[in-house]
Amino acid sequence: MKALILIWSLAMVSIVSCESSKKDKKLNSATGFSKKVTGETIFCGAYCNPPAISYELAADSTCAHSSQEVLNCFAWKNFIALNWIASAQRGIPDTTATAANYGMPGDYSPTVWESFLSIDDVFAPKPPLAWNLKSKTGYIKRINEINKFTDIISSLPKATLRAAVGSSNVDEIMQAEGAWLTDQNGNIVWYEIKINNLESDFIRQNKLYDYDNLKAFGTKNNGVWLPNESIELKAAWRVIPDDQLDSLKNYYKISKAMVPEIKGFNGKKPIYGKYTQKYLGLVGLHIIRKTPQSPQLNWMTFEHVNNAPGPGPADPSVKYSFYNPNSKDPANQSPVPGKDSLNKPVQVVRVNRISQGVQKLNAQMQKLIRASNPKSVWQYYQLVNIQWPENPVADKDNNTQTPLMEGGVKPNQISNTTMETYAQSKQCMDCHKNAPVIGTSIPTDYSFIFLKVKPKK
Repeated sequence: MKALILIWSLAMVSIVSCESSKKDKKLNSATGFSKKVTGETIFCGAYCNPPAISYELAADSTCAHSSQEVLNCFAWKNFIALNWIASAQRGIPDTTATAANYGMPGDYSPTVWESFLSIDDVFAPKPPLAWNLKSKTGYIKRINEINKFTDIISSLPKATLRAAVGSSNVDEIMQAEGAWLTDQNGNIVWYEIKINNLESDFIRQNKLYDYDNLKAFGTKNNGVWLPNESIELKAAWRVIPDDQLDSLKNYYKISKAMVPEIKGFNGKKPIYGKYTQKYLGLVGLHIIRKTPQSPQLNWMTFEHVNNAPGPGPADPSVKYSFYNPNSKDPANQSPVPGKDSLNKPVQVVRVNRISQGVQKLNAQMQKLIRASNPKSVWQYYQLVNIQWPENPVADKDNNTQTPLMEGGVKPNQISNTTMETYAQSKQCMDCHKNAPVIGTSIPTDYSFIFLKVKPKK
């Protein structure tokens, strides 16, 4: 009898699920699978496995997209797998790495998503044919955006952009109503956009980096519809000063990058000078993934826990990267090119409170990461939110012109303090449903990356 009880107990421990739960507080799971994490129950909705510290990217089909709890867990699964160390092959995880060394401080190797092609690579006139990393240990990124779409917004006339997206407020759509973001050390935040292998191959094989081909493809197919499992990522990085590297490397995912000096502005277009190698710490990450259950995409956003305080009093024990408790400056005010100094810190405050359910799950996931590797830098990151379509619309049933259908996306409050600093009340779909081929109303599947493809002069 004791043997049977032991077998039953072990089986119950191995059953899995996930939901959120406050730090140091036990949950009682009503239905579904559950898993103990350092004495806490994680619950993810009925019949849904909880996140694990694994390089395997969660399949969309493993859990029905039926509740926010399921999607919150789905977001964390994506975050963990995409932040696994990359192998020598682009976009492929290093399967020899283990959970015990997940997020080791001072490991500057590229993660899986960092090894994806950048938006500049994908839309180059002659995209690279070599898909493998040159050197896993010597990989150094080149970065040149001071906002999410610096090159796009600065190199196209506003009139052209207005015609493309059907809006009179171009800056609001393209860069969340702002110019650049400067941290409390007086350093600019840098951004990059990455595209997974599947989407990169789709663009390359159909030659969608050429405007005439892109327009013809969109016309023929009633839109440019990305294949399922396409993934786009947008990352925000803060500069890690050399004299702070030894201490901050324990709390941030840090990568080496060639970063240019900014010599000035031509209008809003930055003028770049000499590139030098710097250490960058990850402070924000958008993960956008198209799946069969979410043709309107899953919009996930993560941040470092010390970016900025939320609504209400700031925690006096935290040294925030983008908030100074002694500053008298108004919060979330964008600097003005040609007027404000690049080195003047921007005072940032989170407008949308992270929900209690997400906070609970974050605390559990941080515990799970620590249980695998107490030194892991990933324990200092948090899910802010994930937006998903409750009433998804298949590509074939969607509009053939912008704006596209929203698919009943929820929740309404989702923004990242490092990427939507100056427009935190905006929602992903407010803008992305208008994404077009430039100069047309041909939709590009909620993705603005195709604005990189410009008409020939």
